[in-house]
Amino acid sequence: MNAAVRADHAPRLRDRPSGFTLVELLVALALFALMSVIMFGGFRFGLRAWEVGGDRIDRINHIELVQNLLRRELSEVSLPQLTAIDERRGAVSDFTGTGDALTFVAPLPARSEADGLYLFSLAVRRVGGRNQFILGWRVYRPNSTKRESVDAQEKELLVDGIAGVELAYYGSFDPERPQSKWTSAWIADFGLPQLIRLRVTFPPGDPRQWPDLIVAPRLYAAPF
Repeated sequence: MNAAVRADHAPRLRDRPSGFTLVELLVALALFALMSVIMFGGFRFGLRAWEVGGDRIDRINHIELVQNLLRRELSEVSLPQLTAIDERRGAVSDFTGTGDALTFVAPLPARSEADGLYLFSLAVRRVGGRNQFILGWRVYRPNSTKRESVDAQEKELLVDGIAGVELAYYGSFDPERPQSKWTSAWIADFGLPQLIRLRVTFPPGDPRQWPDLIVAPRLYAAPF
């Protein structure tokens, strides 16, 4: 009897189809969906981190490029001698520095095809509600008036969205007190300063940083 029952059920067990039940399939789909969400979220986080890191590197590289340009130009500052006629005509000063602006004479970068001296200006301009640090330049003409030298120039945006600029000059401009010191203003009558310091500050929350840029003009000569 028992043998007959087993023989009778054996074909039924063998004929049972293999595969997943509906419950097993639903559980598998739920796990797959959960893993997909986790993987996609991790991918988005990684992509965002990569973008942020790339933007930060770009900002750091940009500041470094600007500093290298200004270091090269300020180190090549020149002080051409004006003739008596030029002085009577009110020729532009070869070097005029204040706490937030600077005008100086120097050649263009070495890789430029243009030769000769150019009149450069560093200043902050308010454009569209943002402070922009701008470098302007034009061909240096000793007999040009100050207004012409400022208005007729090409301009390049160095850094956008800054809080402010602080310039300082180190040297001696008093023959009775030859000891050098930092000052917030300098003119060509004192010769060239021994050092020029440039600081750029950014608004609160801005991650950009500007290390103090201190440059020694190569053509420095004491005025006394």
